Amino acid sequence: MEREKLYSKKLSAGKRTYFFDVKRGRDGSAYLVITEQTEEKRNRLMVFEDKMEEFLSAMKEAADKMKKGV
Repeated sequence: MEREKLYSKKLSAGKRTYFFDVKRGRDGSAYLVITEQTEEKRNRLMVFEDKMEEFLSAMKEAADKMKKGV
């Protein structure tokens, strides 16, 4: 059964394509599915609503480290 899709964004990056989909779960809460797709495989990451702030904070911290050249 397909979950209700609330938002979708596609990002092409060379041989990879990323999809950012926000869906509604059975319990009514929202969650983010990030999908990385290549010709050979597909990887998915799910981030649930109650952990989104922590996830975004960790992503920002990692991005800041990348900018500084770690």
